[in-house]
Amino acid sequence: MHTVTTGTFKPIAFAVALACGAPADAQQQAEQQLPEVRATGARVAPGTREDVSSTATKTDTPLKDVPASVVIVSGETLREQGVYDMNRALYNVSSAQALMGGGYGFAHNYTVRGQSVLFLRDGYPDGTAQNGYRRTLADVERIEVVKGPGSALCGSGGAGATINVITKPPSARTLAELSAFAGSFGTRGLTLDAGGPLGPLATRFIANAERSDGFRGLNRDIKEVLPSAAWSIGSNKVLTADFDHREIKTTPDNYGIVFDRSANIAAAPRDARYYSPMNRTDQTIDRLTLAHEWQLGAGSTMRTAFVHDSRDLDLLRNAGGNGGNAAAAMTGRTLREQHDRARYTTLQNEWVFKASTGSVPHTVLAGLQYNDTGIDTTRIGFNLPDIANINVPVVPETTASGLAPVTAQGFNRRIEGSTWAGYVQDQLALSEQWKLRAGLRYDRTRFRDAGSQGTTASREIAATKSIASASLGTVWQPSRDWSVFAGVSNGGFINLSTEPAAVSTEPEKNRQYEAGAKASMFGGTVDSQIALYQVERKNFLITLPGALSATPDGHDRTCGVELDLTARPARGLKLIASAYVQDAKVLSNTIATNAILGVTRSISGTRPTGVARTGGRLWASYQFYGTGANGLGAGIGLTRKGDAFADNLNVYRVPGYTVIDTAVYYRQKTWDVGLSLYNLTDRVYYTNPTFAGALPGEPRSVYLTFRWRPV
Repeated sequence: MHTVTTGTFKPIAFAVALACGAPADAQQQAEQQLPEVRATGARVAPGTREDVSSTATKTDTPLKDVPASVVIVSGETLREQGVYDMNRALYNVSSAQALMGGGYGFAHNYTVRGQSVLFLRDGYPDGTAQNGYRRTLADVERIEVVKGPGSALCGSGGAGATINVITKPPSARTLAELSAFAGSFGTRGLTLDAGGPLGPLATRFIANAERSDGFRGLNRDIKEVLPSAAWSIGSNKVLTADFDHREIKTTPDNYGIVFDRSANIAAAPRDARYYSPMNRTDQTIDRLTLAHEWQLGAGSTMRTAFVHDSRDLDLLRNAGGNGGNAAAAMTGRTLREQHDRARYTTLQNEWVFKASTGSVPHTVLAGLQYNDTGIDTTRIGFNLPDIANINVPVVPETTASGLAPVTAQGFNRRIEGSTWAGYVQDQLALSEQWKLRAGLRYDRTRFRDAGSQGTTASREIAATKSIASASLGTVWQPSRDWSVFAGVSNGGFINLSTEPAAVSTEPEKNRQYEAGAKASMFGGTVDSQIALYQVERKNFLITLPGALSATPDGHDRTCGVELDLTARPARGLKLIASAYVQDAKVLSNTIATNAILGVTRSISGTRPTGVARTGGRLWASYQFYGTGANGLGAGIGLTRKGDAFADNLNVYRVPGYTVIDTAVYYRQKTWDVGLSLYNLTDRVYYTNPTFAGALPGEPRSVYLTFRWRPV
């Protein structure tokens, strides 16, 4: 089932679409785009076995027939929980953990199953593999997470999961909603969501603005303009145009609260600051998507897409820094000023058709894809004075003016890459009980990294690599309500990131083995998914203790089991639960040093940074019924994360935590109001490690949201 891409496009694109106006059955097209509607027209609950994920197979395959773990976080769940950011949205996905070291506070990066992830937006690449984008939920319809490498379908896939952010589609029916929210730390925001028919077009326009002073001064200022339109050409063609314009300003912090000489978190208050007061990031992201879908006949579809994504990034942030020494001083602090001008272009053509070999029906997807990357990046590094006492931190610097650049920490480069790819996937129904899926992809990548690096005035790194990715899986359905699946998948890609001082010439590679079961139990009131997995990833970028830049020395393996469950045991009562237990290990024999603690050894056998062994989430909500209570609902959630380490040597340990959140809402036809209370018990906890410290979670905080729908 194809979902009309949402996003936005500028007035010029609107004018072009209007100029091409033609009669259209827009109402029929809008009905086909509802994510909770199966291709048969039967409505099902999001995330259940009968639901369809556009991410898992790119076809209209129910989740019960997919030989992989898939978790869907619906828009209704996000509203019910009062979620306002991506971090909290992914609490609902087993083994998903925020990764501070990959985002530095200005990007949303995560691990799933202890490994990296790939972000898609409406099925197309969105952001880089490292230091990606910060994402709001202003236009999000739902989030689909497919566990394991997705390279066989998506190319440059992360080892842990593919996360597809599906946005709200254009609407052929008039709609309008104005929402406002406000809360702790000076947080406030306003979102307009309007749509309806405009001549032959189904349209949608979303505008979002939000600001926050932020806990510990980590403020944000975000503005987004997100229009989209769909044009139904006759009865079998749909042309969509989206344009996302995002302006994001944040204050980054990659220190948090630092560790002391005893490898404990410093005895400083949780609102203490070690980052430079002039830290800033300023991002402008523009993304244009043009997509055309053509229903060629029964079971046959041609999809063509053009995506151009650009990001201008200006940042000033801390880089190097050590934990406290014997004198309780923080040494080795540095400052990094960087400017990136990145452009990413994707051209894709896919054909989906149904055929039969004797009595065996097939659903075949074949595609061609071209990706082009161009990044101009400059970096200047500065050394900073020490913080004299980490327990009572006073940051000495107030401005970057007057600091002397350190040549060895800088660069001025041009990174280029182009990839041609061909891929095919075949889904076979061998019988009513047995299903098989096989996929194969071939990528040919040419890349170049040229310019100055440190004290080297000019250098060039260039190569051409061929990468093959594959997936193979099977599903056995012993009964209508049970599916048992098993699969293997692998992938690889060249990481064209500006984080390291040089692009690695060796592809990052990954492989997963997985087996599990999906079940609908107790008359369909409980949907569950359990999986056993082993994921391995190598040749990826890591930052070793004492290093100022990432190197491709990463080699990790994770083995584990995870559970995702949704239950509706009684009218109005809903439970969402997830849990995982995993053993993640570093396989690299690279030597690392912590000079402060006097430790030098191989990192082999340690746990990867930021990865917890155990964790889970339980959310319970109840919708009240009866005179005077209709529309009233309440929920409570418990989130657990085990301990993790901030460094590859595993000497800096971040303790685990359990926090409780609550939400109350009241909904009417034209308006609703919601109140969310985070960290109900006001617990001091640390969400994830940085490099020499841990990022403290928010103290008890409250947020109020009001929505008004005049039509």
